[in-house]
Amino acid sequence: MSVAGQVDHRRAESPLAAGRPPAHTTVRSSAPWRVFLTCWLTYTVFWTPYIVREHFPAFTLSERGTLNVEPYLGWSDDIFQGPRGGAYINNNPGAPLAGAIPLFGLRPMLEKVRRWNEARPPALPPRESDPIWIRAVAARREFYFLAAAFVTVALVMAPATAATMAYLCLRLLQAGIAASSAAAAAILCGLATPLLYRAAYLNHNLLAADAGFVALLLAWDPKGGPSTALRAALAGLLAGYALLCDYSGVVVIAVVGAYVLLRKPAAAIAFALGVAPMVAALFVYQMWAFGSFYRPSQHFMTPTAPTSHGYRGFDWPSARLLWANFFDPRFGLFAYCPALLLAFAAPLARRGSFRIPRLETWVLFAYFGLFVLFCACNQYSWLQPSTGFRYLVPVVPGLALLAMQACQSLPSAVKWMASLAALLQSLILAAAHENSFGLSVRSLIARRFRLPWMMRLSDLGVHAPWAAPAAALGLVAAALVWVPYKRGDWRR
Repeated sequence: MSVAGQVDHRRAESPLAAGRPPAHTTVRSSAPWRVFLTCWLTYTVFWTPYIVREHFPAFTLSERGTLNVEPYLGWSDDIFQGPRGGAYINNNPGAPLAGAIPLFGLRPMLEKVRRWNEARPPALPPRESDPIWIRAVAARREFYFLAAAFVTVALVMAPATAATMAYLCLRLLQAGIAASSAAAAAILCGLATPLLYRAAYLNHNLLAADAGFVALLLAWDPKGGPSTALRAALAGLLAGYALLCDYSGVVVIAVVGAYVLLRKPAAAIAFALGVAPMVAALFVYQMWAFGSFYRPSQHFMTPTAPTSHGYRGFDWPSARLLWANFFDPRFGLFAYCPALLLAFAAPLARRGSFRIPRLETWVLFAYFGLFVLFCACNQYSWLQPSTGFRYLVPVVPGLALLAMQACQSLPSAVKWMASLAALLQSLILAAAHENSFGLSVRSLIARRFRLPWMMRLSDLGVHAPWAAPAAALGLVAAALVWVPYKRGDWRR
């Protein structure tokens, strides 16, 4: 993957290369906003019409004011009867809480869709085997679910991940990287990696990834100074939200907390204060739902084959699972993005002006290593073929930056080829949304390059001649964002 390339030599040398602050601390560039709009538009175009367990608490919270999903008991294997009544999903509530916000705000519109859906003639039984979709069609809620799926991508997943990439661009600018290079790095990170694949529908893994990566960026000071109390507190709040999304958030809290402590020990108190509200929210939810603040939701559900090992699916590290998390074509990190393997050459790279400082390099590798260890213990990782790569998504942004650093030692033609290959693979996976690259290519050809939401509309008998032009228009708009609108637009 081609990094962002070079530092603007009209300015002071980048602190990423030399450990010195840039000459100017105020950044005036449109690049972060352009990155945001490009990623947001692209993620929204590639939304998928799939309903997953995180949607059901978002539905009940926006409709009934509760995370109790008893009306949907039986819709998914991930919904189970609670020990004190009611029904709940087998995961933390962070993603449903985020998903419920736009669903609640747009409730009048969605209610109109629901009433229209119930009044229209019944749709034909779906040809696909998705059990949730089969039930949605039978319950006359298929278009309501389609609208909700789009809303949770366009107003939650897409803006959250696009904002993460925009903030990365801003922090690189503050480090002295030229605007064009900072923007290129953020765009490659957001669109040429599995982040694009995972942004397609509401899911906790990507929200935890966004929160964790922004927390690291907040704790880092491009000028080389210590963490401020405010930044440490905000980093703590985001790290705590990662835990509210998933228990792998303990890795986020541990690594970001250690990084804050190393940079400014006094700021660790502010970090802990930031973490506390989210941890308290998780404990309150678990006490309300299960009567125990320390037992996870998985403790109360009936074990399945993979999750009968260890404590509710959390076992000793498995070398076989570790290898699968890396290279299984159905969900492996490096099967979905081989270019990320270049990250491990980053410490050896000597050419190029873009260099991540030594401390931050090892923080990113520690982040990677602890997530790999956690996922090698988590037997739920074996269930990833149902939706494709997701458990290691929090490590993707850090590895992408390291890979870009390593790429600077490669010839220019090789850098371009690696970047374009990674981008093409990411786009194909996102467009097909199958759980392997080979299957994605075959699927796209078989369905004449129609996106999943176009296929679902067609299966429902909806003739939508506007669908392909709308998708193309969205991608064209994402490209047009980069047209300069004033002289010297890329200068700071």
